[in-house]
Amino acid sequence: MYSNIVSSCDYIQHFVDMISSFGGNGRLKQKYVLRKNVNAPFPDKGAYFGCINEGEALSGAYSDLSIVVFPSNEKKDMDDRWIIALGVGSLGYKNDYDLVSLPGTRRLFVKYLDGNSYIKNDFMDIESADGFFTFCSDNKISDTLNNAVKNYGKVLLACTLFDPNNHNYGKTIISKYLALYASLRNWPSNSQHRNKVSNCLTVASSSVDDKSKVRDLISTRKYVVLQGAPGTGKTRLAKMIPLKNDIVFFTQFHAETSYSDFVYGIRPDVEVDNLKYSAHEGVFVKAIREASNPDNQGKNVYLIIDEINRANLSNVLGPSFYLFEPTMVSHNVKIEVCPGLYLDHLPENFYVIATMNTADRSLAVVDFALRRRFAWYTLFAHDIIANSGQLFCRDEFNAIADIFQRYASDEELNLQPGHAYFIVSASDPGAIDDRLRYEVLPLIKEYLIDGMLSRAKDDFVNYFRKRINEEMFK
Repeated sequence: MYSNIVSSCDYIQHFVDMISSFGGNGRLKQKYVLRKNVNAPFPDKGAYFGCINEGEALSGAYSDLSIVVFPSNEKKDMDDRWIIALGVGSLGYKNDYDLVSLPGTRRLFVKYLDGNSYIKNDFMDIESADGFFTFCSDNKISDTLNNAVKNYGKVLLACTLFDPNNHNYGKTIISKYLALYASLRNWPSNSQHRNKVSNCLTVASSSVDDKSKVRDLISTRKYVVLQGAPGTGKTRLAKMIPLKNDIVFFTQFHAETSYSDFVYGIRPDVEVDNLKYSAHEGVFVKAIREASNPDNQGKNVYLIIDEINRANLSNVLGPSFYLFEPTMVSHNVKIEVCPGLYLDHLPENFYVIATMNTADRSLAVVDFALRRRFAWYTLFAHDIIANSGQLFCRDEFNAIADIFQRYASDEELNLQPGHAYFIVSASDPGAIDDRLRYEVLPLIKEYLIDGMLSRAKDDFVNYFRKRINEEMFK
């Protein structure tokens, strides 16, 4: 029961104490309003305690974001489950509209809440509750929570169900929600407050092993496209996948790449006195012949296609497009790849790794038929440990990454300059200034001119002005 849990662990006092430790009690005024309705007897319409924004009334309807805890009151303590949530007042948005419309606000909760939490896909949506009610149904919420949550389902943006009998976890999850709220409200006013927030917002460190993941993927799917922004290491990773004894073919597509370049065509022989035409087998046919060569039994053949979407893929692949099916087996339908070469499937030891730059909007669109035939692996910019003799400029990388995290939509997040931009020689650490001035700044300026990341413009301008004394727009 609620009374038993409160007597053993005063969650409300912990709630207030954490607000204070995060800077919620300002020197001139309190930065929040505390609300609670947990008095005995337990309220039929649902109990709650939480904090809302400063300036709101002590009771009645309110606006904007809040942190609310909904306690349960089951007959057996072991059956109690409570919900803590980021919610919106029934009056909707008044001062928090701009804050909530930033993709980084939702992204903050995605980053720090575990997989057992519910996070609404669109924080601007306070009219639907389908996802929340599915969450409640899947987690079989306590009966005494029903009255509390059924009236608030539409306005709960993120929530976590927890066992209040587990005091350590209960206090931890409350602290985490309040730390997130303190970050949104800019409560911390000194290093002690900021350190307290930072200590509550930790995530398990995880190294990104793209190499192993792509090797596993290509072993099952055979044809893989590595996509990502410039500097995320797409081509470098593609070249790292083949093993020492494997056979590798490499080609780079461009706007003029054609079927006769890639597969098969007739070319004029200009080395002889009398003009004549000779057959030309492209890199695709050459790679297939190597894979089919009995002398290469036990070896894998890789065809690496750099910048695959720079060409008109339908024209370049021609009828061989049909063969790019990872599960295709031999059957009676054969494709004439070139004169004398008929295939009903590609060799089992033949693999294709392609790369695609997601930042280049002028390139050809990849159609759904091709997408179905390839597996797609996205490379993101991330923190790395530099090789010997190199220096990864982490401060500069994080500064750019933070702006992207705050302002970029999901699609725009794929444009973030990769970690390769921030690697310099360890003997010349000052080289990062030139990287920022002549590579990163022009790239981001191009994004802004094209209408992307428009809300981040001032942050980018101010960063480059402060960091390298360079004006992005003269």
